Amino acid sequence: MTYNLGELFCGPGGLACGALHANIANTDFKIAHKWATDYDADTCKTYIRNICPENPESVLCADIRAKNTIEKLLALGNINAFAFGFPCNDFSVVGEQKGFEGKFGSLYQYGIEILNRCNPDWFLAENVGGLKTANDGKAINTIFSAMKSAGEHGYRIYPNLYRFEMEKSVA
Repeated sequence: MTYNLGELFCGPGGLACGALHANIANTDFKIAHKWATDYDADTCKTYIRNICPENPESVLCADIRAKNTIEKLLALGNINAFAFGFPCNDFSVVGEQKGFEGKFGSLYQYGIEILNRCNPDWFLAENVGGLKTANDGKAINTIFSAMKSAGEHGYRIYPNLYRFEMEKSVA
């Protein structure tokens, strides 16, 4: 089975690169790029170069909040896998931590809209650790609740927090 992957807030292609190059033990399964979007032109060019140089029209450079952006994406084809690294600016501990009150805090809702409209078999949502404490801890619960109830039958959520800090050992 091939999982056709759609992405919101794709950036230069980190999530897609990981998905497309994953060492999947069951060779009956594979992941293929279907469509992606980001609002930054240079980022979209990098994504195209990294992920789909043979299919540049599958990457839409647009603000997801703009009228018809989601319709344009859906016109690029059906997906059954979905990834979105919704902007973390308002959740990051290095930012102003505005949470839902910030400019980017509510953008996860576009991912929920894709889940509701496309009902993919699985999805991956990536953000930052500061999401756990945003809006006095309410943001993460709101987002998880929306994810769980999205789609035709809802989703099971498996949250993970990874920390990749390293110290240089001193000899």
